[in-house]
Amino acid sequence: MNAPMARAPWWYWAVAVLALLWMLLGVFAWIMDLQMTPEQLATLDAGQQQLYAARPQWVFVVYAIAVFSGLAGAIGLLLRKRWATTYFLVSLVAVVIQFGYTLFVMDAIGVLGAGMALPFPLVIVAFAVFLLWFARYARRHGWIPGGGAANATLA
Repeated sequence: MNAPMARAPWWYWAVAVLALLWMLLGVFAWIMDLQMTPEQLATLDAGQQQLYAARPQWVFVVYAIAVFSGLAGAIGLLLRKRWATTYFLVSLVAVVIQFGYTLFVMDAIGVLGAGMALPFPLVIVAFAVFLLWFARYARRHGWIPGGGAANATLA
């Protein structure tokens, strides 16, 4: 028989809701990227247009994996499911692959300059790392299954 989960503090729920909103923004950005028209592309500066045109399709697929697995992780936090950590790990790996390729192989830093190319990816990577850490922290404290005193009988 499984031990009951520990009661999560109010701030657990606040972080889970913020995670969901953050990931929904990521999904929205992915959809906007998917639906970008030639007219919208023409409004970007020359460097952004160059990077957009040179981006391999697989990078766009990795982008989708990053945002949709992150969204699944956020839903997992809200539902207090153990698999939230797995989805956040997948999201983090996809984010690192996506931005690693864009920044270093496609040379976004050289094309756009560090001041334009780095801030947004760094924020996204930081959020991905935080959400994975937070899901693991929640497991250790028994707020989601898989760890902590509330689940000690399962170990």
